[in-house]
Amino acid sequence: MTKTPQFGISFSFQAHRELGEPYDRAYREGIELAAEANRLGFHSVWASEHHGETDGYCPSPVVACAALAVAAPGCRIGQAVALAPLHGHPLRLAEDLAVLDNLSGGRVEIGLGQGYRPAEFEMFGWSYAKRTSAFEESLDILSLAWTGERFDYDGRVFTVVDGLLRPPPVTPGRLPLWIGAAAPKARARAVKHRAGFLVAPLIELEHLVRQLRSFDEEVARQNAGPLPRALMREIFVGDSPADAIRRRQRFIDEVYRVQYKPERVGLSYTDRVTGERRPLTSDNAYFMSEGFMQDRWFLGTPADIAGKIVDWQPRLDVDHIIFQPRPPGMSLRQAVGELEVIAKEVIPVVKRSLTSLSA
Repeated sequence: MTKTPQFGISFSFQAHRELGEPYDRAYREGIELAAEANRLGFHSVWASEHHGETDGYCPSPVVACAALAVAAPGCRIGQAVALAPLHGHPLRLAEDLAVLDNLSGGRVEIGLGQGYRPAEFEMFGWSYAKRTSAFEESLDILSLAWTGERFDYDGRVFTVVDGLLRPPPVTPGRLPLWIGAAAPKARARAVKHRAGFLVAPLIELEHLVRQLRSFDEEVARQNAGPLPRALMREIFVGDSPADAIRRRQRFIDEVYRVQYKPERVGLSYTDRVTGERRPLTSDNAYFMSEGFMQDRWFLGTPADIAGKIVDWQPRLDVDHIIFQPRPPGMSLRQAVGELEVIAKEVIPVVKRSLTSLSA
């Protein structure tokens, strides 16, 4: 039976400095857009995290989520993802998340990762080499804190003595947990902690299917039962794929040629001639071409977008599709207009089509 995914939006709150966008505008208009998403019936709103970026990429997703929770009272509120080792002691992070959960009335989804940029760890005087140990211990401590009982913990990185989380989450027990898990070891870690699999936007859809299959195999190996999956993608609306790209080009380049340039994130691709996985570089003609985008994202007319999601969902079987409605520099008017098109002309078609497939 094919699932019908829920749709959510995400914010990095980046400002396009070359276009003269002030930092506060990115936050102010992001909050306004979250309110529009709430009005249009979107399921969730997420915030992501990086540090020391010239575009002001959100360094404090928990704080941002508190504002989003007020702006979008009908939506689930999550981090996609928060970099757990950079939040200090995990019990302090547990407290921040518990307060957020209480402020939102129990609507919080926790998305966590270990980080991959050495410079961010250097800023805080953290050892990049210890980030995996710190992340794993953070997950252990969060799980113990969410029981609501007193606990001790003696790890290699963190210690807790007579720890107690107050207030506890609104609903007793652990908060819904998601982990970014591109590597096999990371997927095994996610399954161990019974976390959902959160997939970033840069993996090709075909390669993503293999990762999801690997995740399912790990779930079966650990006898973990079904675990949810969330797919982060770009959705570009236009009169055609080329028009959709044209409308977003100067905004999206700031994201993928600067913030997520291939050399920075270690991006690879499948060579269509040899079938081999190769490192991708910014000067490769394939990078940010229409073919690159079609291999990963949903773009074109509302019918194009809905049709592609419906075609792929039986293979992806994801519970959530999350997209960025406002890249750096885009006007609030354009972002609201595209969000309305997706809410009124894409999502209903996807739901009807997938319901029909499952009937």
